[in-house]
Amino acid sequence: MRNMKFKVRFLKPFVTVFLIAFFAAQSFAQFAISNAEEIAKIKNGTTYIVMKDPASPAAQPYIDIYKKYWTFSKIEFIKYSEIEKYLSPENSFFTIGSYATTVQYINIKNGVSRDGISYTNTHLYLALWSCDKKFFKSKKKELTNKHQNEIARIELFTDFETLNQPEKIYDSDYDGGGHIRNWSPGILKNYIQQLMVLLKNGKENSLYKRTIEPAKLKALKKQILYVPDYTLIKFSPFNGDESKKLEEKEIFEDYKYAYSIISMQDLNDKILNATEPFYYLIYVKSSTDKYLTVMNAATGEVIYTVYSAMSYNIKSNDLEDLSDKIEK
Repeated sequence: MRNMKFKVRFLKPFVTVFLIAFFAAQSFAQFAISNAEEIAKIKNGTTYIVMKDPASPAAQPYIDIYKKYWTFSKIEFIKYSEIEKYLSPENSFFTIGSYATTVQYINIKNGVSRDGISYTNTHLYLALWSCDKKFFKSKKKELTNKHQNEIARIELFTDFETLNQPEKIYDSDYDGGGHIRNWSPGILKNYIQQLMVLLKNGKENSLYKRTIEPAKLKALKKQILYVPDYTLIKFSPFNGDESKKLEEKEIFEDYKYAYSIISMQDLNDKILNATEPFYYLIYVKSSTDKYLTVMNAATGEVIYTVYSAMSYNIKSNDLEDLSDKIEK
């Protein structure tokens, strides 16, 4: 592979789609499993967790989590610049990637696009992927997104600065430099726990999936639902401003049960030090997609997740709907 031209930045397959596509009613999950035929193969190989610098102190808590909770395959930690050394059919890689879609408005009456009216949606996520076997047969050793078989994907919520310039995430250590909101060693622990269950099932799990576990949601009638404080950040779709906060009383006015707003640091510590199960809310805004997930901090199990299209902030009816599902 000495002549390989290697590209390891964000995966950005730009496509043009009609705005009308966003009005389809769909339900999403925060986790996706695809290319299920690759799962057995990577189990016998090595999974490389790729980051800016595995020796960085900021990366160590995350490395410790992978070492303790990732048991699906052998793991090693490498830099982005080192990926080409480890490309082989049986190996897999955890990287932070993205998918961008260019959306163009159209005139529905005559099908003519309005000049200059378009925008790009960028979705960031933690991805587990393997290299397509066609890559190894190709004479031109240039790794592109078409050679990467995405096996798993977990949606991430970044601030507007990173969403606007996603390549900047590579300037940060593995902690994300505070730019990724649903990210901490504790949350990564739960993400890995849930991912391990899905991978061991060996079945594909579409992003287009709603999860509601009525029997397990009943626990929230007596238990506190912990809500990270970033959930109340108010995002302006017009200028990207995130300096204001939503009114807590308005957002939770129709949630009938106990809840507690908690800092990410305190939530992280609570997850890592928990001796008893508790539940917390994860709110993810992935471009214009909104996910609301309730997780079991002890096991990482998702007991509730719903999706809303073209939505930028959490709303009172999101918590009202959750409250209704708990009550049933």
